[in-house]
Amino acid sequence: MKIDLAAFRLNALSTLTANDSKGSSNTDFLSALLNARMGNLPDAAGATGAISLLGDTGSQIQSVLSQLEASNAAFLRRYNARVDAIGDEAQVLTRLRERVAELGTASQGLSGLRVDSADTDIKAALQDFIARYNAWDSEFDPYFEDGALLDDVQAGETARFSLRREVGSIFHGAGNGGFDRGLTAMGVSFSSDGQLRFDEASFDAALGSDRAAAVQTLSNVARAFGDAAEMLSADGHLLARRIDNAQRAVDWAADNRDDLNAEFGPGAVAARLRRAGYS
Repeated sequence: MKIDLAAFRLNALSTLTANDSKGSSNTDFLSALLNARMGNLPDAAGATGAISLLGDTGSQIQSVLSQLEASNAAFLRRYNARVDAIGDEAQVLTRLRERVAELGTASQGLSGLRVDSADTDIKAALQDFIARYNAWDSEFDPYFEDGALLDDVQAGETARFSLRREVGSIFHGAGNGGFDRGLTAMGVSFSSDGQLRFDEASFDAALGSDRAAAVQTLSNVARAFGDAAEMLSADGHLLARRIDNAQRAVDWAADNRDDLNAEFGPGAVAARLRRAGYS
């Protein structure tokens, strides 16, 4: 069903311009406007109401038409801005999804460590993971600021929260052969801005106190983080569905651009009147 929003706006405008002494109105402004243009008002009372509303020169008619054209232009600006924002969201979420998958793969460098691995190799693997995580966080953090593109976008927030949770979880150590506080016991913590910090002295102390628990903690984190990243980047998951919905919205807007411009573009109001037989 095609809804004529231009007619709706004209009718809504009547509530602001055609109030009677009691403050109420039921004037069909579009009909009054068109009838006035054709000199076809149904009765004296209607004519009086229209004349008082529109005047006897038609200048107010032109004023209303100009206001409606301006309203259409404002609507199109907001509409196009929203379509652009949805397109930007789809692009950023697509990139975020790709980075999540890459980060999940990178985390597996922690799972290949052994008790007899050199201290330098164990430390380097953890530092490499931290650097990659921080790069990912820095790349997308601006999009999650208040009022930014991904602010309150559940799919993006879920991905971000899930990965942070896996890094900071104590359950990757306690009861699983690792340190009771997980990576926290190995000098890894979050700063206030969401970046990972590495305390090398704490790491060295943890590795020296229980090498097997340290290696097992890293292996547990790698497995849990990799599983989370794989799930978040999978087809059919929340992130993929959000991207798909956004892209379909952008495609729909592109397919219907001509119809939208015909309804709300420059001169659309005058064109409607001409098509209706009014000049």
